[in-house]
Amino acid sequence: MMGGIGSTIAQGMAFGAGSGIAHRAVDAVMGPRTIQHETVVSEAVAAAPSPGMNSFSGSDACSIHSKAFLDCLNNFGSDISKCQFYLDMLTDCRRSSGSLSA
Repeated sequence: MMGGIGSTIAQGMAFGAGSGIAHRAVDAVMGPRTIQHETVVSEAVAAAPSPGMNSFSGSDACSIHSKAFLDCLNNFGSDISKCQFYLDMLTDCRRSSGSLSA
């Protein structure tokens, strides 16, 4: 009985590895897959944001760092490691201005 279960597990692992390799090969040929999220904000919410709302883009002291980080995410969405510098700058700015909320 263990032989049947073991071979099924091995077959599943081989299928998963083959699938991962195939995804990488297709990404190499076609380019990386990117996912874009769109949000729709109603006019009532957009006109009166809550005072405790902490957003990435705003008119706070760190808005330039926030914009740079969001621009980087839009350009390199599939490779977020390229945006680490901008995230660090934004985090440092918010920490020093006291507007970082956990």
